[in-house]
Amino acid sequence: MEKNIVTQRLTIKLSEFEGPLDLLLHLIKKAELDIFDLPIAVITEQYLSFIQKQQSMQLDVASEYLVMAATLVQIKSSDLLPNDTIEVDDIEMDFLDPKETLMLQLLTYKQFQVASESLRERENTNQQSFSRLPALSPEFNQMAIKPLAPGLELIDLQVAFEHLLRKKRQQQPISRRVVSEKFTLTMAFDYIAQQLQGQPRGAIIAFDDLFENMADKEAMVMIFLALLEMAKETKISFHQADASADIFLEIETLSDDE
Repeated sequence: MEKNIVTQRLTIKLSEFEGPLDLLLHLIKKAELDIFDLPIAVITEQYLSFIQKQQSMQLDVASEYLVMAATLVQIKSSDLLPNDTIEVDDIEMDFLDPKETLMLQLLTYKQFQVASESLRERENTNQQSFSRLPALSPEFNQMAIKPLAPGLELIDLQVAFEHLLRKKRQQQPISRRVVSEKFTLTMAFDYIAQQLQGQPRGAIIAFDDLFENMADKEAMVMIFLALLEMAKETKISFHQADASADIFLEIETLSDDE
């Protein structure tokens, strides 16, 4: 009986989070860390400390958190290796670094959290504006955007974007940002507006073309997130002929007045 009480208490505590990404964002915010310059050793220690306090939780509830724990340990181990001991060949270049993948997932999840909170605020202000607020899925690849062509899912957009990052990595040496202006989401919206300036409603633009002149990974990530937000606001829609075809975006409306 005592064991059930303990398990229930721990499960309730875990239910405060919608998944491992939600927990990570909570720890990052609490420690005032920067996702773009995430100290893996610090966040891994905090995450593992949380998991250790939840040892009595049911295994099926904890499994996704344990998978993330293993991922963090792997990334931390890789970060401890000297750069000159890591061989980068054509095979390895075909994949995103695990730390970069985690960063992309965290940023995208955070963006959808912000969008979800905005929808809730608008619903409270005018309940007739939204008949039902869709629940935010705890997993990144299950998040949905309405303006997607049949058969096209958010994970397809992520894969296409990761492919772009791989190509950029192959085209130039990888370097860390030192001291520069942070590329914000507002700057990303401005950049997209400039790229689409003069294009009429219904115009079709290749997804890759919007990143043609971009070399900075942080800027590319913010532009990708801005595109997702524009899709949620039905300013653009995404299309793909089939699973192996290129992704295109169609301009629906670019201003609130249209």
